[in-house]
Amino acid sequence: MDTVNYLKRDIKLGIIRRSYIFLIVIIYSFVMVRQCAASIEAIKAGNLMWSDGTLADYILFALRGMPYYRFDPTRSFQLPVMWFIFQIGISYFIAYYPEKDYSENGVNVLIAGRNRSSWWLAKVLWCVLSVFAYYLAAFISCAVFALINGAGLSLNVTYECLQVQFGYNSIFVSQRDFLIISVIVPMAVTIGISLVQLLLSFVFSPVTSFALTCMVYVLSAYYTVWFLPGSFTMWLRSSYFDEKGLNPLSGIIIAAFLIITVSLLGKDYFEKKDII
Repeated sequence: MDTVNYLKRDIKLGIIRRSYIFLIVIIYSFVMVRQCAASIEAIKAGNLMWSDGTLADYILFALRGMPYYRFDPTRSFQLPVMWFIFQIGISYFIAYYPEKDYSENGVNVLIAGRNRSSWWLAKVLWCVLSVFAYYLAAFISCAVFALINGAGLSLNVTYECLQVQFGYNSIFVSQRDFLIISVIVPMAVTIGISLVQLLLSFVFSPVTSFALTCMVYVLSAYYTVWFLPGSFTMWLRSSYFDEKGLNPLSGIIIAAFLIITVSLLGKDYFEKKDII
């Protein structure tokens, strides 16, 4: 019951009262939908597809990230800015509330509740719910803007569109696999990274944890390796699309490891922490 009460408070103060941050998602979705709409119009002009695309086409376009980066001395590396903005948006959302709540109210709340584990578990659940809410806001925003641009009300992908936009390999990816690599894996990995950031915000500071998270995402864009999990949030880097890409199953395993490990380490940290 303590955890439920703590969580209700965190949802009210940490999500509802800070919902203005979701404006980042709305702007992001608007820009990505406009780009996708322009791409679809160009494909239609070339008589390579005849529909206006579907909701799934627009959502996939918005969450694509960037392909596997191969070093080329004749070309400079360009960070996928929109993907980066999307990811650091949730990092910013996670960064400051938990530590601020602890520094302002933590001592009184923890002493009154006499259950530090429940307080920490509530913060973990708050972090998970925040990521879910962030992604849900992205899906809804993309869907609304896509419908305004004439998209069909369907969650089935248009393979003619994807083949032109993302290459021939896309026609071999099933609807179920697209769901896994573009929604489930990225969301799970974002939760794992966000929980690491959550714990580091208490161990060090919110600014430090936010900066380290941003650094991980930048390095993930440059290096496609399993120990920089940001690459798992870009479905174009899946092994479905590139032979050197990442196995989606590895992303699920890494996300589960991060979630379990951080939950246990945080519990131990607060049980031993001198809050007085």
